[in-house]
Amino acid sequence: MSDEKQEGQKTIVSFIVGLLIGGLLVWAFSGPSANAPEVKKETDQTNKSEEVKEVNKEEVMEVEKEASTPVATLPVGDGSVTVADQSASALTKLTSVTYPISEGWIGVRDFQSGQQGSLLGVARFSESQGLVPTAIVLQRSTIAGREYAVVLYTDNGDRQFNLASDVQVDAVFATFTAN
Repeated sequence: MSDEKQEGQKTIVSFIVGLLIGGLLVWAFSGPSANAPEVKKETDQTNKSEEVKEVNKEEVMEVEKEASTPVATLPVGDGSVTVADQSASALTKLTSVTYPISEGWIGVRDFQSGQQGSLLGVARFSESQGLVPTAIVLQRSTIAGREYAVVLYTDNGDRQFNLASDVQVDAVFATFTAN
């Protein structure tokens, strides 16, 4: 009887120790949310001789701040995008946009042979919040000599961009070439 009692106590102690260790691990790995990654100099893996312009981190932070600063009104209408050719960088400046919807995302994609490719970055726009982006900060820099498309996406209501659930508005997009 004494052996059974000791085994039961060992089981209870092991369970409690396991809970404590599990709780500590959860606490240790659920700290404050991660900071945005630093913008790094990036090279094209297919052609290492192409030069990519490094973006000043302060410039990107200033444009992010400016791009998310509430503005009076979002131009909503038939939908049109104008973007000029620009230097290769991790930042795409918008010339003018008339949005076909009042809430959503505007993004930059690779564009080769008339086909849209990978998504490089997005910025949120919102008529109700007065968010009118003037530029899009990219996750990787554009490459000189390549073409890119600026596209629009709807927002599914969660205010979080998700390529699977936020639908691209195919009728409205513009292209530009990185210099």
